[in-house]
Amino acid sequence: MCSWTYCVLLLLPLAAYAQIIHSIDRMSKSVALYPVLAERLESHLVEEENRIKRIRSHIEILKLENKKMNMSRKELEAEMAHPVRVYRFVSQFYSDIEDIRDSLDMSRISEELRETLSQLPSQKDYIDAVGAIARLQEVYKDEADFTRPQANNTIDVLTAEEVFDIGRTCSEMENYYGALNNLVRAKEMFEARNDTVQAMAAYDHLAFVMFEQENPDYALNYTYNLIDYYKDKDDEVLTRLQDNRKLYIEELGGEELANQSLSLSRPYNNEPLEQLPIYNKLCRGESVELEAKESKPLQCHMHTNNNHPLLILAPVKKEDLHIETGLSFFHEVLSDREIKLFQEKASGVFEDSQLVPDDDIKKDPNFEVKDDGYADTRVRSSNTGWVDDEMDVMVKTVSRRIAAILDLDLKSAESFQVLSYGIGGFYLPHFDWGDGENPFADFEGNRIATWIFYLNNIKKGGATVFPDIGATVWPEKGGAAFWRNLHRNGEGNRLTLHAACPVLEGYKWASNKWFHTVGNEFSWPCDVNPES
Repeated sequence: MCSWTYCVLLLLPLAAYAQIIHSIDRMSKSVALYPVLAERLESHLVEEENRIKRIRSHIEILKLENKKMNMSRKELEAEMAHPVRVYRFVSQFYSDIEDIRDSLDMSRISEELRETLSQLPSQKDYIDAVGAIARLQEVYKDEADFTRPQANNTIDVLTAEEVFDIGRTCSEMENYYGALNNLVRAKEMFEARNDTVQAMAAYDHLAFVMFEQENPDYALNYTYNLIDYYKDKDDEVLTRLQDNRKLYIEELGGEELANQSLSLSRPYNNEPLEQLPIYNKLCRGESVELEAKESKPLQCHMHTNNNHPLLILAPVKKEDLHIETGLSFFHEVLSDREIKLFQEKASGVFEDSQLVPDDDIKKDPNFEVKDDGYADTRVRSSNTGWVDDEMDVMVKTVSRRIAAILDLDLKSAESFQVLSYGIGGFYLPHFDWGDGENPFADFEGNRIATWIFYLNNIKKGGATVFPDIGATVWPEKGGAAFWRNLHRNGEGNRLTLHAACPVLEGYKWASNKWFHTVGNEFSWPCDVNPES
């Protein structure tokens, strides 16, 4: 007696062939397959040998590249100061690693090799590099036109193929503003060298992006060019193009209106996802006209904080930038030795910078709150490392110096947040203070004030800007910016909206320290007047 399940299994055929021990026919077929098996093993062996040859080729290339790139950290930083060089470094490395992966049997490689591969530039790194180029183009306009020589630099100029890849990747990222800018330029570059095949590839991507950016007339025009090119070449592509043509004609209101639009008499629309004209102007160093202007005069002076013992013999140079927010700049408040310590301590613990989501962010479909509680977002790009006072006596000394300058208590202050911004590194406009009764669960009270150290001089870009007051703070090595985040009544001051501009050339190092309300009730007493 057997169970129903077992009986059913017995009824199922175990193989597609009869049992060989009972079948001369199967034995005969097996013998006949010997030469076939030998032939196919021979083919497999050729494939394996070719795969091994490709791996050996990669090894030789890596050795050569290692000789070329064998330089000190300082030399590498200088070499990678230009956006095009960073893009090419990441792009080439990512392409090489993908080729190596394709050459390997990934199911059989060692854990050591797998671990090494995981630490090398990935698809995400390539997408980040493309995003950085597109961001610089959006903010800095002509100064970031990397398709033409800048200041007689003819080396760091993107090729037509690179511009096309950037445009295509932007399209995949749904950054249609960046995609359109780069695909249009790639088309122009291909046409200038009479490369019809590549120009048509650009047209194909452009038609889609033009439609996404609400330019169906341009999309239709490009599609007609494509149909004419492919009509005798590829029926499958032609069918897709004809379907697209119908869609664009329908969007334009029918055949007659669509034909009228083919002249492309109007300039095409191309609006970025984020409309930040003041932020972009301030980042470029342009002045902006604002309705509210301060009436109190600004001044520079030697600051001792009412003859604080730590400052009597070593007063600091203070420059007032905006009275209502307390925005100030302190010059030469951090030594080279202290800067080096902050950079060394942070480098070992760097992670991708995160965003702590508030209630508004949690409701926004453009943000994804990850398992660790942080928001995955496009509003910032940098690395973060936290440096605590207990890590080194010199760090504690720096904290005490800041507290003396500002007359604020360290009881509820946060650790130093050290930030490294590479090419295109940025942080879109945001507030440091939070909403609600307890916006920072790990600290006592709201962030009453912000202090930012600048740990190096930046070649181009990287300013801290305040769109609502039209202020721009340019990084200065050893200097620091300060402002008050809250009104005296505890409400957040909306004029403190600020942002980090993209780094156009070089690298930016900075360090934030936030002070909270608890412990500062006497040094900064409350006032019911929200304007105080």
